[in-house]
Amino acid sequence: MTESVNRIRLSLPRGDFVLSVDLTLPARGISVLYGASGSGKTSILRCVAGLERTSNSLIRINDELWQDDQNKLFLPTWRRPLGYVFQEASLFEHLDVRGNLYFGLQRNKSTTASKALEDVIELLGIGQLLKRRTGQLSGGERQRVAIARALATSPQLLLLDEPLAALDHARRQDILPWLEKLRDELNTPMLYVSHSADEVARLADHLVVLERGQAIASGPAGEVMS
Repeated sequence: MTESVNRIRLSLPRGDFVLSVDLTLPARGISVLYGASGSGKTSILRCVAGLERTSNSLIRINDELWQDDQNKLFLPTWRRPLGYVFQEASLFEHLDVRGNLYFGLQRNKSTTASKALEDVIELLGIGQLLKRRTGQLSGGERQRVAIARALATSPQLLLLDEPLAALDHARRQDILPWLEKLRDELNTPMLYVSHSADEVARLADHLVVLERGQAIASGPAGEVMS
């Protein structure tokens, strides 16, 4: 039986170059998009999320087509079962942590949604934070809550756009083990943007190296790094 894969093919003008990639990624674990600032990493995430429109593109996740320009198919962002975590945790300041997490449940119609959220709360170690206002959280705690909220929708794909970039070194080292735990214990595939070699070494199962909009290497992380 052939293992399921995700396919991302897109072309997008980007300043003085064209972002053009054709990626076949494993449908499990963490696939890291790695490269210098401006190489096209975040643009790929935005295209996968449907936030930027491309032409002549194909995006297939878990055997479901999200975009197929040849057949004039384009699912808007709200119809794509994904979670998105940004550099800055975009939490609702007027809600406590519990309120932020249960807001994420509004998009999840599954009868097991509440149990899945409870599992994520335990997995990320944020149970003691549920009654806190978001202004009382450290940077690392905010990002763990943001990741939990993204996972509350039971997404088929979790997109993470440099989620540790806004944290200092100590906070990054604090949250990396939680990301490793998510990778090892969740079945949700993750597409992770980074320009940190440390994050790549710790987290990547599959590694895509980007340079000026081109994928100059793509494969199992160990092979690509060697």
